[in-house]
Amino acid sequence: MNAQLKEQVWQIKSLEKYSHINLDDVLNKVTQEVWELIEASIIWDNEEMYKEAWDVLANILSVCYELNINLETEWKYNKKTHVELIILLWQWNSLIQDLRKKFSRKEVNFEELSKTTSNFVKAILNYSDPSMNLWDILKRNVEKFESRKNLYKPKINLKDYIASYPNFPKPWINFKDISPLIKDKNALHFAIMELVNKCKWVEVIAWLDARWFIFWSLVAKELWVPFVMLRKKWKLPWNTKSVSYWLEYWKDTLEIQDWSIEKWQKIAIIDDLLATWWTIKAAIDLVEWIWWEVQNIAFVISLDEEWLVNLDSRKKLKWYKIDSLVSYN
Repeated sequence: MNAQLKEQVWQIKSLEKYSHINLDDVLNKVTQEVWELIEASIIWDNEEMYKEAWDVLANILSVCYELNINLETEWKYNKKTHVELIILLWQWNSLIQDLRKKFSRKEVNFEELSKTTSNFVKAILNYSDPSMNLWDILKRNVEKFESRKNLYKPKINLKDYIASYPNFPKPWINFKDISPLIKDKNALHFAIMELVNKCKWVEVIAWLDARWFIFWSLVAKELWVPFVMLRKKWKLPWNTKSVSYWLEYWKDTLEIQDWSIEKWQKIAIIDDLLATWWTIKAAIDLVEWIWWEVQNIAFVISLDEEWLVNLDSRKKLKWYKIDSLVSYN
């Protein structure tokens, strides 16, 4: 896939993440659109046939990007029958499932997968408008997707799933509890996909030793990237690197196993709550100590009252890309 096509596919993937569309959704859509394409061609509805061909091509390339499938994009007009198209769809779906190892124990033949995918794309192109090349088709789909992205995205207000407990655990703290959020499957999935969208270009997810560590592993799973731990002193075995930092009245230490991240990888640091910034600053210092790149920092909740935002520790935020799902000010 050349650089121009990759640029368009990147935009499609970004829109998918924004709208909470995952790989299973895209694969299901490919099958549906092939059948709709065939139906349109049978009744000689060329306009509808072209639209379905464009949509299925965009989704096939989205799958190729996510699963690192090489694609041969050179093609010549060579009309295929509906039966041949259905056979290619079946072969392609079978090989994709082999690759994902969900329903198969077969070893993946990547050369066969690449060849089948290329043949599948060429077959779909035969149902497309011959005046449009693949780049034009993807550009058109990006524009279409951009106009509809908010229609696909679920409508959930995460504040409805966050409980407040005044004077807990200390008299002056208004505790924000995300237990109701992780208890509700729809709210949990929404929050995970929102964090995925904010961390979509990273290579590693790092999390702090906190209550919701299982939460962050779901983000890494959805992005298909490694997941590493930043923990308090003496909780990680083997060789570690550490930084010490001051909280309100005491000193604490944060550690990472020194082999867990490669240099120059793009890291997203995730935590449940942004308040004073002391702990997250220690996490950044630990990551940057050996020249890893902090791509962005994401929180479920950000407490943005004026006195907190004006803390010297919080003012250091300006050097980093900070995202939060919910803000209280």
